[in-house]
Amino acid sequence: MKSSASTCLLLATTLLLAGCNTPTHTATAASPVAPATATPATKEQSKNLRRGMTELEIRAVWGEPKSVQTSSEGDKILVYQFDVLTAQKMVPTDMKEIPAYDPVTGAPIKVMEPTYSPQNVTVYQTIVLQLKNGALASWARQLGEQRAFN
Repeated sequence: MKSSASTCLLLATTLLLAGCNTPTHTATAASPVAPATATPATKEQSKNLRRGMTELEIRAVWGEPKSVQTSSEGDKILVYQFDVLTAQKMVPTDMKEIPAYDPVTGAPIKVMEPTYSPQNVTVYQTIVLQLKNGALASWARQLGEQRAFN
C-alpha cells in the first residue's frame, strides 16, 4: 500500500512539473490519501503538446475542452480538466462520549472519541491553452482537489 501511495505521489509530481511553458504555475498539495485510481493519459497527451499547434490538432489529441473562452486581446483560451487521482479516506466527523475507567483511581469516567466517515478525494489537473492567431502560444497547469462525503 505504501508503494502505491508513493507511485501516485510520483505521478502527480511528474504531471505537475512536466512540460510547463509558462511561469504562471501553481499547485494545491493534496493531503495524504490511499490511492484508488490514476489516469496517466494526461502525461501522454502533454508530450504531444507543442507551440504552433492549431486548434484542430489540439482537439484531435485531447478531445473537446471543458470550456472555450476569449481573452480581452481576442486570444482563444481552451480549458481542459482531467482527474489525476481518486481516493477514499476515513476522516473524523463527530465526537461521542464513551464510558471508561480512570487508570489511576479506577473511577468510572467519560472519554471523548472521534467518529469516522468515508470521504472521497479527487485530485484533478486543469490545463489552460492560449491560442494566438489560431496557433498554440502558451499553456499553464494547475492541480486542484475536490472532497465529498458519500
